[in-house]
Amino acid sequence: MTKFEDIPLELIEIGPSQSRSRKIDEGIDDLAVNIEKMGLLHPVTVFKTDGKYELVAGQRRFLAVTKLGWKVIPAQVIDKPRDPIRMKAISFSETFMRKPMVMPDLIDACLDFYHRYGSMKTVAEELGLPYNEVRKYVKFERLPEKLKEMVKADKVKIAVALKAVDAATLPDGTVVEDKAAALATEMAKMDGLTQDRLVKEAQENPTASLDSLTETVRKPESKKRLVVDLLLTHYQSLKKYTEAEKSSSEEEAAAGLIIEGLESKGYLSEAETA
Repeated sequence: MTKFEDIPLELIEIGPSQSRSRKIDEGIDDLAVNIEKMGLLHPVTVFKTDGKYELVAGQRRFLAVTKLGWKVIPAQVIDKPRDPIRMKAISFSETFMRKPMVMPDLIDACLDFYHRYGSMKTVAEELGLPYNEVRKYVKFERLPEKLKEMVKADKVKIAVALKAVDAATLPDGTVVEDKAAALATEMAKMDGLTQDRLVKEAQENPTASLDSLTETVRKPESKKRLVVDLLLTHYQSLKKYTEAEKSSSEEEAAAGLIIEGLESKGYLSEAETA
């Protein structure tokens, strides 16, 4: 028999039947923000044992609401399965079926909310998504059709597609769509710093061919190694950003953020022309 109850968190124990045992804490903060905004849309699953409850499915939701300071959590209370493998199967089934939204659906949701509210900050708050993610999804609308299809087909990331458009934009503002698509394909194979160099090179030489541009940016460029100390919390945030952006390393992600920050403050152009 199955029933639903609000169970005190202090009475719930995480059982050994959990199918998710790796990277459990990954994205917990974002999940907590989402739950705080939207509420807990799916109860956890537990069974009663010795006056307490053992968690069968919903470990990340349980951890997220614990972070939020909740005292109770909505739970589906099931009869204790006699077979431990059966408990594992229940946990696996729910984890496997609870897939994240696919990219096109995320883009559509962000655009719909942005068209209504006109503020990326509001979209992030309403949907419980990180602001930087919302910004990328909203900018999707400015991509030419070929680039949109490439992003939807997961051939390139939105950030790469946007850089390719910048690289293929002529001085009069016209975007050469075929060139942008070709550049995006090549840039998807490059690290973030090389992508940025290609954009700069293409903007300075708008008539240069794709082969000429890629050959130029692959030539070694003088570099200066920088070692910095970060608070653990800041490093953990950088690690999450690195994984989200699919950068090859924390160093590459940090270098990209530094360059982006310098550019937004106007220092990058000054340094290059000094």
